[in-house]
Amino acid sequence: MTKIEELNEYLKRLKLEKRELILAGKKTSAIDIKIKEVEDEIKATQI
Repeated sequence: MTKIEELNEYLKRLKLEKRELILAGKKTSAIDIKIKEVEDEIKATQI
């Protein structure tokens, strides 16, 4: 797998984890930060 594919898979897992936290009524601020960091890294890798 390429780095971008790995990051996209990680991002997918984070978003699923966030969904589970929302359904459980828990805070998502920490995972939101991780998601933003991964999205930024994907953008930086694509350039």
